[in-house]
Amino acid sequence: MFIQSIEVHCVKLLVVTKTNQQQEGSLLNSIIQSSKTRIHLMTDRQNFRVYPQRFWVLFIFALLAFNQTMFWLTFSPIAGPSRIFFNISEATIDLLLNWGPIIFLPTLPFVYLLLNTHHGFRKCVRIFAIVPVVATLLRLFPLIIVSSTSEKFHDIAVLFLHIGQILIALTGPISMALVSQLSCIWFPSHERTRSTTFAILGATSGGAIAFVVEPRLVSEAWHIPRLLYMHTGQAIFVCILTLAYFPAEPPSPPSAAADMLKINHLIHIRPIQRLKKFAFDIFHCCRNLSCILMIISGAIMGGVFAAWGGLFATILAPLGYTEIEAGWFGFGQTVASVIGSIAIGYIADLPRFRRSFKLLILISLTLCFIFCLFFQLSVRTIIWPKEPILPSSSASIGVLLSIIGFFSGATSPLFYESLAEIMYPFPESLTTSILVYIFNIITLCFIAIAPNQYKLMNLLVFLMIGLSILMVTCARITYNRKDEELRKCQESENKISEDVKHI
Repeated sequence: MFIQSIEVHCVKLLVVTKTNQQQEGSLLNSIIQSSKTRIHLMTDRQNFRVYPQRFWVLFIFALLAFNQTMFWLTFSPIAGPSRIFFNISEATIDLLLNWGPIIFLPTLPFVYLLLNTHHGFRKCVRIFAIVPVVATLLRLFPLIIVSSTSEKFHDIAVLFLHIGQILIALTGPISMALVSQLSCIWFPSHERTRSTTFAILGATSGGAIAFVVEPRLVSEAWHIPRLLYMHTGQAIFVCILTLAYFPAEPPSPPSAAADMLKINHLIHIRPIQRLKKFAFDIFHCCRNLSCILMIISGAIMGGVFAAWGGLFATILAPLGYTEIEAGWFGFGQTVASVIGSIAIGYIADLPRFRRSFKLLILISLTLCFIFCLFFQLSVRTIIWPKEPILPSSSASIGVLLSIIGFFSGATSPLFYESLAEIMYPFPESLTTSILVYIFNIITLCFIAIAPNQYKLMNLLVFLMIGLSILMVTCARITYNRKDEELRKCQESENKISEDVKHI
């Protein structure tokens, strides 16, 4: 390497110019030692460099995910005004929301195939930026061509609302399936968990903000157009930022895993062959018991909590809590999950805990299980349907749900990163795609159960956390990606040592 040759020539030049043999030997030894250190650092920087642009890429992706979730949840937080303004039923509002998981399932394989092509990450992100602009404009179109008081407005508006929500749902797989691959492409190993955390939190924050801000913006039915215009402005603004500057990949990879991923993407494969490879890769994942256990556990935690979070008003109504209080409980739980994800992401990136994912997951799940038990004892469930065992107050319910949210949120980035480690050298997007696919199936199943069985849902949440603990306990997390990076680092050090010996 160029840097190594410079160091070698410097050493030789210094050796030749010294006349005193004793001083020469002493100086040579000191230079060799410093050369080893400097060559190691400079070689590492040349081969595996990090760039400040990585924070811009993460920011844009998180902002797009934030918008996608907020647009997807447009009508659920303002169901009452939406029914009046568009003259639609509650079932229609539910369908506008359910387009998310419905469209997600058939779309995900195509997103995966596009992602794992040359510069596939940027291609997906550009779609992620452009499609919401089209979708939000389509939702506005009826307001532009027809007056909201017209008899034709209902028929035209409903059609365009469905088309817009379907297009927004099409970008859902991009929001969820790219998070681990983003971290691998742009971030070094000691920053990957935190990067994955922030990528996930973009979508989480969008949902939390939607339920808090939208009801205040739309206090009356005739305020709905201002919300739709605001969403269109958000989509256009972020689209401009994305198209203005969004690099496909860093000039040099930040890690050995990123280097391997880049090499794989440079290999041109026909679409049919790529599809066959995708099927083979899924089959390979299914043969790994630990991978299956971690995927099911992570999907259960995400899917159950996604369905359960929408039932707080129903669960707490018999105890005298209002819908506004239930909304704030849900918001507090979401904020706590964000804080938990950030905290565990920071801890998992510390040298002491980089190989302790299983321990961190089990601690988080166990504490989540314990506090969920206290919540079960404080509300009505299928076991004690008349009166809860423990007394409750707004403060106790809020604290319990926030703690549950903190520890459930803490597990989210760990599941993504654990699966990436277990199945390396397969691309990170493979296990992430399978995880979020099953997550959406579980969400749909529990949404079907939820409306009339909230007491059963309470018990199921508790049991599913316990089941997740058992599955994670049985799983064996191997750090294949970290081991490969360590092996390449040692090879580089050995090569440097051999070069120095020849001086």
